[in-house]
Amino acid sequence: MGNIRDTLDVAKSAGSAIESTEHGKEARENIGRAALTVTKTINNALLPLAALNFGFEKARNYFTNKFSSDLEEKTEGIPPEHLTEPKASVAGPALQGLAFSHDEAELREMYLELIACSMDDRIAKKAHPAFVEIIKQLGADEARLLQGIISTSDLYPIAEIRLVTEGMPGHMALMKHVLPLVSDGGSSPAVQPELPAMVDNWIRLGLVEVDYSSSLANEERYKWVEGRPELEELRNKYFEEKYSVVCENGYLVRTQFGSQFAEAVGVS
Repeated sequence: MGNIRDTLDVAKSAGSAIESTEHGKEARENIGRAALTVTKTINNALLPLAALNFGFEKARNYFTNKFSSDLEEKTEGIPPEHLTEPKASVAGPALQGLAFSHDEAELREMYLELIACSMDDRIAKKAHPAFVEIIKQLGADEARLLQGIISTSDLYPIAEIRLVTEGMPGHMALMKHVLPLVSDGGSSPAVQPELPAMVDNWIRLGLVEVDYSSSLANEERYKWVEGRPELEELRNKYFEEKYSVVCENGYLVRTQFGSQFAEAVGVS
């Protein structure tokens, strides 16, 4: 009973909040198909579904007071004749994720863009249901880095730091997936200890591919490698003559799946 009561309370509050706004009045007066579609989506599908699954106070406050304006902002560029209610297979799970992460800007934006994509009948098919699960498996800092990577189809230089032991065949990977990260000011290298695991996660999710069997033709694009703090640290650690710490250059590129994900969450 508690969940049902929470659902009714939140849905009622959301409806009142929408009706009290100028946009809601226009929808109620049947002025503008866009306003009607967004209002119907919020009242009939999204808010009740979110409230049913999550009765947490912070989520309740967001969906009641902020979600409608956020969604309207994301959908305002869609021509009214192309607005449609989103599929439940996308909107339902997206709202569940949004209930947990609405206070993390990068993740919130991805969820909202995905819902908006599913409401535009010209591109709604790009909003694959699997994309919700991908966002759920990203951290906020990780999402920020990923957006820069998958925003284009460019090949990115990437390196693996390896240990070669004199007289021993092969090598040992000391650190995978080193990228030319810089500080906010852009003047010095920045170290993100979790980056290798993040890139492995993007590969696992099918968003990017990494190849160390070949590299970019322009060697100038790897000049940053020798200045990386990670490389200096590992060379200091393995300073004996029998060891050589070397770098293997490769490239990172988004997949077709990653390209469609980028379009659906508004970073392409």
